[in-house]
Amino acid sequence: MILLDGKTLSQQILNSLTFSNTSLHVILVGDDPSSLKYVSLKEKKCLEVGVKFTLHHLLDDSTLPFLINQLNTDPSVSGFFIQLPIKNKELLKLISPQKDVDGLNPDSSFKPAVVIGIIKLLENYHLDFANKKIVIINDSDLIGKPLKEHFISAILCNDQTKDLSAITQTADLLISATGTKNIITADMVKDGAVVIDVANGDVDFEHVSPKCSYITPTFGGVGPMTIASLLYNLSLV
Repeated sequence: MILLDGKTLSQQILNSLTFSNTSLHVILVGDDPSSLKYVSLKEKKCLEVGVKFTLHHLLDDSTLPFLINQLNTDPSVSGFFIQLPIKNKELLKLISPQKDVDGLNPDSSFKPAVVIGIIKLLENYHLDFANKKIVIINDSDLIGKPLKEHFISAILCNDQTKDLSAITQTADLLISATGTKNIITADMVKDGAVVIDVANGDVDFEHVSPKCSYITPTFGGVGPMTIASLLYNLSLV
């Protein structure tokens, strides 16, 4: 079993980026502990690479449309995103496609950072899934559907999928992004499969990892790759 080391690769990506008078604005709605943590990590990486970081912390989304419009039209703002989750996802469509560096708007000029992170991580290990079975447990506009655009033959599953275990057992590549702790157990995984845990805890790592050829660690896999990919997108603005 080989660990897919997103921590090391993400640092290599960050080291390759150059920024000049670049600014990233982040909108945080509410006080979700996980969101606060993720924003803090992104701020830290911005400081490391020389990107000016600005946080807009809102109590609720009542003024969010006004703020989005303000950031869309401000020439000093290179790019921005809204830290998920938010209640009204329709507001994501208001983000300028040219400044939507996290790929949240369906019409964004950028792929979602989490999707880029997963693809770059697999490519770094020269893993080829041509003519292989791919199962993605997430059918959202932000993860599942963009991944299916890359992996055309992939099967998308959600919480309504019947006999999920029977489907996952056939997967050569299994990607899980549900946010449900330990939803992927050892009996659901094919011997020799590549397993990607997007949500930092979907996979019962202790029992699943011995069956895998490659697997992401619970922490240090997709998470740091997502931040690096966000800044990669920002470098293209």
